[in-house]
Amino acid sequence: MFDISMEKEPALSLLYALLAAAMSLLCISHYFFGHFDILLIQLMTIAILVFTSVFLFLNRNRALSQYINLLTLTSIALLAQYQLTFNPTLTLHWIYTFPVLSYFALPIRWAFALNLTVMLCTLSQLFFLLDFEHTIRALFIYMLIGLCSLCYAYVNTLKQTNLLKLAVTDYQSGAYNSRYLLHKLHQEIARSETTSRTLSMLAITIDDYQQIQDIHGKNVSSKLLKSFRYKLIALLRAGDDIFHNGKGTFYILLPNCSMEGGIVLKERLLKEMEEEYWGDVGDLQLNVGLASLNHKENAASFLHRASGFVHKQQQTALRLMSFNH
Repeated sequence: MFDISMEKEPALSLLYALLAAAMSLLCISHYFFGHFDILLIQLMTIAILVFTSVFLFLNRNRALSQYINLLTLTSIALLAQYQLTFNPTLTLHWIYTFPVLSYFALPIRWAFALNLTVMLCTLSQLFFLLDFEHTIRALFIYMLIGLCSLCYAYVNTLKQTNLLKLAVTDYQSGAYNSRYLLHKLHQEIARSETTSRTLSMLAITIDDYQQIQDIHGKNVSSKLLKSFRYKLIALLRAGDDIFHNGKGTFYILLPNCSMEGGIVLKERLLKEMEEEYWGDVGDLQLNVGLASLNHKENAASFLHRASGFVHKQQQTALRLMSFNH
């Protein structure tokens, strides 16, 4: 899918830094009250938070950042479990914040597994450190905070996914849009040059699409485009991508497909589309262009050649109509 920047690393870097600053202030109070055992653990936690904050600020590798977040939160959880043995009341307040931090910093599955582990470990210790009533109360609070954090993380992930889909999808046809076509072309051309595999592209234009839209309206034309895309999906291979430029032209990217294979597919598509019933619109006049990637050709040139073949076919059809009249 089109890579839209939704990075959380700058926000996470700031969050870790703020947590380190807050814990630094607490360390001062622990020092004056003589809680030196807690002071040592919190100094270790501050060191971990500062390191992670600096790392996320400088690093741009998202995969590596996820593992650093996991390692950081696991380390904090281990320190909290150790501190729980001699100061359960104070430690519980820090443990309650763990679900919020983990679901914000980690993928949902990782955060859920880590929270479940922390909850079970905490519960097993609290049965020996506190009475039954306080243990159940702590479990209930942790589960409530964890459930709220999980719901927020799920809704946020769903929202981001929908935004990504909207950014790369043509709303009329449901196919990928022109912006994603250029992005995908760069990827496939680079892959083709690396693997020495062929790459072809079909351009299919619905002739007089603007006239169809003017006569039948946008609802009918949008329904036509969706039906056209569904028909293409049924005729194409699983790895072929369909794009629409918003003006009645579909582009089909055909990885690992030679010119000969593209010609066979082109003829099959034309035959199937001619036999299809398109409702109120009636028969469709299609113009099809086929291009195969040349050596060292860029994305713009490749797309221009495929579109150029369609334009030539349109001009030829117009000349034939003029000649017949």
